[in-house]
Amino acid sequence: MFISHKKENQHIAIELGKYLTEQLDVDIYLDLFDSELREAVSVENDAKIVASVINGLKLSQILLCIISDKTGLSWWIPYEIGMADNAGIKIASIKTKNIDDFPSFLKIKTALNNLTELTEFILKNGKYGSAFYSDQHRNGLLQRITGSLNQYFEQEFYCTLRLEWVIWILSL
Repeated sequence: MFISHKKENQHIAIELGKYLTEQLDVDIYLDLFDSELREAVSVENDAKIVASVINGLKLSQILLCIISDKTGLSWWIPYEIGMADNAGIKIASIKTKNIDDFPSFLKIKTALNNLTELTEFILKNGKYGSAFYSDQHRNGLLQRITGSLNQYFEQEFYCTLRLEWVIWILSL
C-alpha cells in the first residue's frame, strides 16, 4: 500500500503505517522510509525523485491518501493519485478532519471516514481479498484493532484543535 500524504501530516502517515503493518500485516510504501528517495531529494535529482515515487507505486496494489486541510497545497498528491489511477491501482482516501471540500477525482474513489472503514477496505481489497476472512474472523479482528487508532485520530483532532486555538490566541 502506497501512503500518499502532505509533509505536515507525516506523523499521521507514520501511525497509519504502523497500524497497517503491525495490525493488518500490510506491506506499505512510505516516502519517509525510502532511502533512494531521500538521497535523490538531498542532491535535488528530479529524475530520481520521480523514479522513486513511480517505483513505490509499482510495488503497491492500493494507494491510501491522507486528507487534511493541508492536502490541497500538495504538488505530489495529485500526481501520485493520477499515476496510481492510470496504473489501475485501487485508490482510497481517509480524512483526518471534517473536510467537505476535496477534488472530484477523489470523490469518485473510495472515501474512508474512520479506521473501521479502512480496516474493512483492506480486508476486502488487501493481499488475500475478502474470501480469506470469514465474517466471524473479520468482526473479531475489527473489534480488536480499530479502537487504538480511532483513539489516536481523536487525540490528533483535539491536539490540532487546541494548537490552532493557542495560535489564534497568540495572534491577538
